[in-house]
Amino acid sequence: MEKIVLTNDNKLAKVQDEAIIHNLISGAKEAELEVFIWRLVGGSKHLANVRIESIRKQRKDFCIIPIAGHERTVQELMSGQGYIDLYVPESALLLRCNIRHSDAPFRYYLHIPDFVAQVERRKSFRLNVYETEDVKISFGKSVSIPRPMSQHFHKSCFDISTGGFSFLVSRMESKFFQINDPIRTIEIKSGGWSTKVNAEIALIKEVEPDEFNGLTYKVWRICCRFNQLDQISKKHLEKYIFERIKDELHAING
Repeated sequence: MEKIVLTNDNKLAKVQDEAIIHNLISGAKEAELEVFIWRLVGGSKHLANVRIESIRKQRKDFCIIPIAGHERTVQELMSGQGYIDLYVPESALLLRCNIRHSDAPFRYYLHIPDFVAQVERRKSFRLNVYETEDVKISFGKSVSIPRPMSQHFHKSCFDISTGGFSFLVSRMESKFFQINDPIRTIEIKSGGWSTKVNAEIALIKEVEPDEFNGLTYKVWRICCRFNQLDQISKKHLEKYIFERIKDELHAING
């Protein structure tokens, strides 16, 4: 049986190889990947979008510039301290870089760091939302064995990433779910945002109640992976998840 502990299981690996670090930054530039700069201010994460404009390997630095519309926020985040934190969602990469200097207008040169941190085993951060119930899902599901049945489900997500999500069901509800089953037209809602996706059941786990999870009876955790999540929804989830993750970020602090 699985023991549910309500924390985010995002294990970060520290990368210290100079060539690998350069290739990761260079790859983000060449692919024009989305990059966030961020700071924790009063316990809240403040983010702004930038892109990597150039890399100077001999000088061991690279240049970032704001995405249109983010100039003022970038300027505010870059001022007042000697370093800035960066996050590249596509590669789940975290960097803390010393600020070397800036050129007008809005061009910032950062020292290539001695190490970076990257999520192990998966390509995106996973956020536990079970306690807050911030993310809701709804969908219809039918089965033909042991007899034809249909039911519409409204659930709170247990956790979510850009790769998939999971939720809990009762013993009676578990009859509707089998590994590899497709789930069509799932509506995901969080605050004023919503999207519709298709998914496939990747794993089903029995979860016994214990002193850690607060459950009063055994449940089943249904783990699903997205089928072709659209780019707009993916970008929203990347930002939503990263804004809410704090504990795992110690790996970039040295």
